[in-house]
Amino acid sequence: MTIATSRMTEQKVPLAGTELFLLKGGTGAPLLFLHGEEGFEGELAVHGALAEGATVYAPSHPGFGHTEAPEWVTQVPHHAVFYLWFLQQAGLGPVDVVGTGIGGWIAAEMALMEPKALKHLLLVDAGGIKPKDSDIFDIFIVRWIEMLQRGFADHEQSAEYKRLYGEGIPEFGGTREAGRTMLLKMAFRPYMYDTALPGMLGRVTTPTLIVWGNQDRITPLECGRLYQQAIPNASLKVIDNCGHFAHLERPDELAAIVQDFVSK
Repeated sequence: MTIATSRMTEQKVPLAGTELFLLKGGTGAPLLFLHGEEGFEGELAVHGALAEGATVYAPSHPGFGHTEAPEWVTQVPHHAVFYLWFLQQAGLGPVDVVGTGIGGWIAAEMALMEPKALKHLLLVDAGGIKPKDSDIFDIFIVRWIEMLQRGFADHEQSAEYKRLYGEGIPEFGGTREAGRTMLLKMAFRPYMYDTALPGMLGRVTTPTLIVWGNQDRITPLECGRLYQQAIPNASLKVIDNCGHFAHLERPDELAAIVQDFVSK
């Protein structure tokens, strides 16, 4: 397994009335990596694996503790505008975008707003679509460590889980609580979906791959199939023995899937 190293460097980019905090590293075509509900956890093994073939930009979402949220950024579409603004200001594009969880929902909104800004779109266990025959797990009714454990098929076998959470995490305060507060603003009512999103996704022209853990106990695989149905010509890749946090549980496998898709 790839282990997080010092491949990435920290940057603060003035943008939209705030400073976007991000990690940047690697060489090759630009790739924007948007984190999920777990929040910004610093440099990850998946970043290093992706950086072997791309210039990876891994930001902390506004309001998640490292990037102060401008007053106008409170909802998922606002975050999408914020990141499109970043790409425009940085002169990047079209870019490959990988979004996990809530980051996948942001990425999907980016693609329907400005399809030409994205070269490839990869949605990994993404939020945003309401399942018809199952339920999205309410991550706010359990302790955060329990939510994190639920995001893995087997957290005890995950090197990233052990590295990031193995010694425990504070229940309150810090960047994780900031992220939970922003998540409540972004996606609590309705919970983790937008009823209009499936219909709007028909506008997406970006080549799209949906990636899902077959043991996702937070956002069911049904949502991945609904994303595939909603986005024209999208494909679905299911990772066996993998939960919601595929980027943490299977970083090398996910990176290989990404690299194969964006090379086409």
